[in-house]
Amino acid sequence: MGAVRRRGTILPLVLASALGALSAHAQEPYPDWSGRWTDLSANRWDPGKPPNKGQQAPLTAEYQARLDAAMANRAEGGRGNTPTISCGHTGMPRAMLVYETMEIVIKPQVTYLLFDFLDPLRRVYTDGRGFPPTIDPTWVGYSIGHWEGAAGKYDTLAVETRGFKGPRIVDGSGIPLHEDNQTVIHERLSLDTDNPDKLNDEITLIDHALTRPWTVTRSYKRQRNPVWTEYDCHENNEHVIVGKEAYFMSADGYLMPTRRDQPPPDLRYFKASGN
Repeated sequence: MGAVRRRGTILPLVLASALGALSAHAQEPYPDWSGRWTDLSANRWDPGKPPNKGQQAPLTAEYQARLDAAMANRAEGGRGNTPTISCGHTGMPRAMLVYETMEIVIKPQVTYLLFDFLDPLRRVYTDGRGFPPTIDPTWVGYSIGHWEGAAGKYDTLAVETRGFKGPRIVDGSGIPLHEDNQTVIHERLSLDTDNPDKLNDEITLIDHALTRPWTVTRSYKRQRNPVWTEYDCHENNEHVIVGKEAYFMSADGYLMPTRRDQPPPDLRYFKASGN
């Protein structure tokens, strides 16, 4: 029985210990970005400027006109140009506003950014690959990164992201990105030198809707040893989209308009009550 016990318990423990040591060794060069991260300024893209028009996005005349039209529509009660009213994807770079929370899992070949919002998973490949000749477009794009640091320790993750689908906007104000979806995003993520519970992400946005590259630095606050909760955008979402019109579900369960003199939805496939 002793021999059986050694094979059944001690050997697996030895293997687990060895694998744990290998895993720990593999993680040694990488920074500790564990915990739950929340954004410090999720209501605007450039944290150093006021939201909405105060962002002063460097848009071309055509795309500035699109932003103005979207904001005017929202002021009247419409949905503007934001897809998240109906729980659509945020996409990049808007996903990095981290409306809910984010977890970062670092592996030698890939770093995962896990979001509790509408784009649940982002992969940053750090295995030395280049961009493929053709990329299947996605909302968060295809990200390739590399680690930087000194003295055998990494402290900065540099990332380039391409290969997007759209339409996408930059933040809740509706700042649009070009419909050609040729966006290129450069990022540099690292812990703040004065605060180990603050992660900075310097993001440079290159897009044909912009007159120049637009660089901002976003910051995230860490909560260590969190108790994770669940977020589901579709739960209690009172926004209803019918065709191109956005309506609102009232507390008593009836459809109601979102703007003055809004026409009701087309009911051609419904019979009138009593018929």
